[in-house]
Amino acid sequence: MLVFTFDIDVFSKLLSLFSPIAAFGQTLPGFILMALIPAIAMSMGISVWTFTGLQMPIFMLGITANIAQVAAGQPPTNIVTYETLFTAALITMGGTGATLALNLLMLFSKSRELKTTGYICIGPSFFNINEPLVFGAPIVLNPLLMLPMWINAITSPIIVWIFMRSDWLNIPAKMIQVGQIPAPFSSVIITEDWRAIICYGVLMAVFLITWYPFFKVYEKKRIEEECANTSQQN
Repeated sequence: MLVFTFDIDVFSKLLSLFSPIAAFGQTLPGFILMALIPAIAMSMGISVWTFTGLQMPIFMLGITANIAQVAAGQPPTNIVTYETLFTAALITMGGTGATLALNLLMLFSKSRELKTTGYICIGPSFFNINEPLVFGAPIVLNPLLMLPMWINAITSPIIVWIFMRSDWLNIPAKMIQVGQIPAPFSSVIITEDWRAIICYGVLMAVFLITWYPFFKVYEKKRIEEECANTSQQN
């Protein structure tokens, strides 16, 4: 009735309804919140998919506009898209909260349990699936590892924003909503820009620096617990 009787374009009305939210989502504060809120939720054991309904209208409006701009011979302008946040696997390197760097540190841990967990989780981490690590390390409800996860969700959008706004990295203009392609391969594919490797290197360095001090404190705690358990068994 709405479409054929009253000639109402429901799709355009919905776009208009979400336009104020989408406008804020395309700002740097909006971009940070899009990365930070899921990271906080996941660190508390809440699935990031809970927020898909809120994020997708912003993502879809952004990438649709980028595609239209490129088709019209103009450069894309919307940074906040699913492709930038997830497919490029820069902000979500290893999964929400950029946990690949933590997983790499765990591979060389002096804690037997952390090292074992690191080897178990490294495969999924390369494909940006970090539920095994988030619940296995664990990061969930662990203040020592929750905080760096939140910090990464703030610093990484800022770095990516600077790269793209400064024209150091192409803004995605193709719809590829797959978040399990390992970076930096996915980063180059989605941006069609070899400079994505440089951005990947910068972010990896930042993530390692962020995770390292928190990880070392947590590692020391785990080693003490392991030694205490061994003493009790003997």
